[in-house]
Amino acid sequence: MGSYGNVMWQLLVQLLIVWFLVVSIAGLAVGVGLIASSPKMAQYFHVLNRWMSTRHVLKPVEISHDTERMTHRHYRWLAGGFVLGGLISIFGLLAGLDANAVSAAFAQKRFAPVVAIGVESAKWVLIAGSAFGVVVGAMLLFYPNAESMLEKFANQWVSPRRVTRSWDDMHMNLDTLVEAHPRPAGWIIAGTSAAAVICAIIMLVRYY
Repeated sequence: MGSYGNVMWQLLVQLLIVWFLVVSIAGLAVGVGLIASSPKMAQYFHVLNRWMSTRHVLKPVEISHDTERMTHRHYRWLAGGFVLGGLISIFGLLAGLDANAVSAAFAQKRFAPVVAIGVESAKWVLIAGSAFGVVVGAMLLFYPNAESMLEKFANQWVSPRRVTRSWDDMHMNLDTLVEAHPRPAGWIIAGTSAAAVICAIIMLVRYY
């Protein structure tokens, strides 16, 4: 498993380097295009600048779904599911998850301690969440009226549209600056992209 994890890690790094190389070549092409033919590149920019509204994507999240009637009707089954699921989760995490084994299987030897700390932390966070689920389930079993008290604090409607309202605004400051000074912008983009291409090629040569 250790060799398999190392191969996957190296493959991931190589894919990231190749992606970096592709993006750098694209930037180099844009820079050369701005230097050689600024009007055509400006037309391409206008075609590619598409406005995508997040409100249409997040609209289903805004729709309220009432599940209180069903939970109130079958609250014992719900509470039993919380208790049973929480206990199974706690037992499985304590008995079946070894952070050191996971880190040794999916990380290189020098990164294994860091990965082990992360896995162990995630393990205890999940155990704490499962224990909380057991407590909530037991409370619903023995104190059914506590569900309504819990719902008063837990049933809070949070609108993602208020948070993402500014995402629908188009910010064209950089495009306006590039269109105002196409050749200097082209030289800057081409120079930085060429340096990035060279760095990506050097990193790929080291891996191969």
